[in-house]
Amino acid sequence: MAATAESARRPLPAAPSPLSQLLAQDDRRAAFAILFPLLVLAVLGWVVSFRDAPPMDSGALLFVASWVVMMTAMMLPGVAPVVGLYIRAAQNVFAAAPFFVAAYLFVWVLSVIPAYAVNNVVANPLMQGQEWVGRLAGGALLATAAYELSPLKTMCLRHCRAPVSFFRAHPADLDQAGAAVAAGIRHALYCLGCCAGWMMVLIVLGGMQLGWALALASIVTLQKLAPRGESIVRVTAAAAATLGVAFLIAPGLLAHTTTT
Repeated sequence: MAATAESARRPLPAAPSPLSQLLAQDDRRAAFAILFPLLVLAVLGWVVSFRDAPPMDSGALLFVASWVVMMTAMMLPGVAPVVGLYIRAAQNVFAAAPFFVAAYLFVWVLSVIPAYAVNNVVANPLMQGQEWVGRLAGGALLATAAYELSPLKTMCLRHCRAPVSFFRAHPADLDQAGAAVAAGIRHALYCLGCCAGWMMVLIVLGGMQLGWALALASIVTLQKLAPRGESIVRVTAAAAATLGVAFLIAPGLLAHTTTT
């Protein structure tokens, strides 16, 4: 009985990342065929974002279009191996993949609603260097640091790193468009839970801060795909807390980390 209680308190072993699971399959050529197009789309998204970045006070249509491109660029690298695992779970029916990816990205595109609302409030004060925006960013970073260490974050990250059992819960219809859409939405919600803190920081900064977007995309991709991604969470939480305190003490520092 004591041994059982001790094993229950013992942390679960880290799951291999989706990328290592995909590449562990026998047919690496098929894995590359899945990864390459999605990564090319992500690279194109970053190129377009940096080349045609709109000003923070841009109109609604331009903001929405830019946000869609940026979310595509940010999220595709992390989800690309998951798409490969989904196709394998769907008995190698590649036709299901576009429905899965489209549904996944649709959830992320909806985040444009709070992003645009907050942008309308912080855009001009951020460009003017008003100190309250720096304190707001500091508070968001401290909240993110706390969230990174929360049970909800841990649960969502473990799903993102080990989604296969989730996909196989409905093995009969994974190759169908409707099932692929539903799976894409469900996986996106877990992914949103995994990245919620960092997305809050990006939204507080007005949404179109591409340097921050690239940094935050790198963090969430490493957490999902790196061999010891769950350990990276503690490092990023400490970094967020440190930067948050710095912004609260000296809010003018934010002006040196943003572009307007």
